[in-house]
Amino acid sequence: MSEHVYAAKCTSCGAVSYPRHAVCPKCRNERFEEIEIGGEGKVLTYTDVYALAIDFETRYLRLAMVELEDGTRVTGQLLADDPNLGMRVRTTVDVVRDPGDRKLYGLQFLPA
Repeated sequence: MSEHVYAAKCTSCGAVSYPRHAVCPKCRNERFEEIEIGGEGKVLTYTDVYALAIDFETRYLRLAMVELEDGTRVTGQLLADDPNLGMRVRTTVDVVRDPGDRKLYGLQFLPA
């Protein structure tokens, strides 16, 4: 796990977005600075996605929206067998897809 995941912090109002937006959803500014994200949070919602592209190595993905302790809301892969709303999770960064030419890293959430 040598990679990091970064969010976009608006240079005008300080709003943090992950995944990144081209325009700040709060103030419409177009300038951002990258900040590393991680830590612990709680699951706000989750879903199992079965309609994946044919080249995915897995049958389905469990995705979640998590509110981190600093209030940032992030989306990533939830690695929990029996998830529930409000459960505490910790973030990790690992390979979320390996299409062959390069590994793609992203957020994953594990039970805290």
